[in-house]
Amino acid sequence: MSRERGRKKLMLRIPEIRHFLASSASETLSDLFESYDLAADSLERFRTASPTDERRVLEYEGLCREIEAEVVVYCDERYGKQMRS
Repeated sequence: MSRERGRKKLMLRIPEIRHFLASSASETLSDLFESYDLAADSLERFRTASPTDERRVLEYEGLCREIEAEVVVYCDERYGKQMRS
């Protein structure tokens, strides 16, 4: 369940590779989907907490960006020619 939520969140966050994310089914990508879902959920909790924990917000914003970058690199390595056409 968490993997599919992560996939959908990444599809919204990185629309230029949405079609690759929708059709990909590797273990590596599935792990990244799950990690992204957990990190994005934590980020949202930290953002809405009262008082807001700015240090944690910054930490998890960075973590989400790192996972997004990993997903883009993975897709580029796997589907590079298709992504650039």
